[in-house]
Amino acid sequence: MRPQILFHPQLRMSSLPRWVRRDLNSRLFLRLKTTTRVPRAPKESALPTKTSNAIPAAPRPSPPTPATHAKTTVRRGPPERILIYHGGTGKTIFLGMLRITTIFIFGVSCLVVAPAFFASDFPWYIAPAVVIGGALPLLFVAYTSGPFVNYIHLALPVAARKSRETAIEYAKNLPPSATLYLNTMKFTTIPRQTEVRLADLVPDKELLRPVSFRNQNPAPLRWWQLSTLRKFYTTEKSKPAKSTSTFYPEIWEHVYNQIQKNVPSKKN
Repeated sequence: MRPQILFHPQLRMSSLPRWVRRDLNSRLFLRLKTTTRVPRAPKESALPTKTSNAIPAAPRPSPPTPATHAKTTVRRGPPERILIYHGGTGKTIFLGMLRITTIFIFGVSCLVVAPAFFASDFPWYIAPAVVIGGALPLLFVAYTSGPFVNYIHLALPVAARKSRETAIEYAKNLPPSATLYLNTMKFTTIPRQTEVRLADLVPDKELLRPVSFRNQNPAPLRWWQLSTLRKFYTTEKSKPAKSTSTFYPEIWEHVYNQIQKNVPSKKN
């Protein structure tokens, strides 16, 4: 369909020849046809999609690495060392803060108070008395709280690490060679661990500080390591703590009773 050409009213007269009007119509139609853009179809719709019914190949299993092999062979039973006694978080924090306080008092007495009395017009014995007075709380707390045990671990043999039940059965009747690890605290609040055999622990008591049992065969130490800790204090039952797979509080009661039945040797 050719477009209708609207000429000026003077050009619509029939005075123009027919061949002129036909030529104008044909040229205008060609011009419009060449300048008009035809929209193209998108590539997605132009190209037909290929559908395949082929089944994708299954992924090949990767060879097991040492890490994955270790994860699949994790032991489900108890570890080599289990926690059987917990002295209580509150008591441990209280004793630690008490020791830090006595150390602070001793430091202030030696570095601040005693030099002030020594420089002033006071008798010569006031400054040494201040130092001794500041050291008394430190020595008293270190002596009385030294036997307090924070944690006790029990070493399990391979046969007792099969399950929780086998570990409890083993702990009900421990052999004399069973190894215990007693964790205490130094006067500087640094943790200290003592390895002892069950047969070496015998019941004991003292008047000035709490003591439950002592180690009658302590391991020899170097001369610069001072003396080893021989006396310990625990309660008959473990304090409650967070339940984990390595905490066996019901075992300590059997171990404590077995320690109280040990007879001390005559040489001690």
